[in-house]
Amino acid sequence: MRYASRQGGGTEVLDQAGLCAELARPITRLRQMVPGAVVLPLWRAPGGITTPNALRLAAACGLRHQGWTANGFWGDELDSAAHPNAALARRAIERTRDGEVVVLHWGVRSRREPFAAVLEEVIAGLQARGFCFALLPPQGR
Repeated sequence: MRYASRQGGGTEVLDQAGLCAELARPITRLRQMVPGAVVLPLWRAPGGITTPNALRLAAACGLRHQGWTANGFWGDELDSAAHPNAALARRAIERTRDGEVVVLHWGVRSRREPFAAVLEEVIAGLQARGFCFALLPPQGR
């Protein structure tokens, strides 16, 4: 599998073993940080972009791809000036529907205001709408 940088930083080619090792890195780190964490056999491709080969190789590593759903894209990687946190938070609260799989970045470096600062507001707003939160099933959604 070939990963290419959108910023022109080159490419990296991974074989089956290389991809499995790459996908195992965050799982290993999570288990170091939180030994009791429930780690589902799911992964998300960079940018959510997959190919049949990537899906096949990841499946051979024991992982299934889990993307996000349309209303689960909260836009927190967008420019802060054009998409301030308050607007993104309102949109997330208004548009999120039952069963959404949400993608959220803890803090994208290019944002002047990290979206994580309004996460509690978004969760409270969704709970006020009657939502509760649960883990994905191991097979994904």
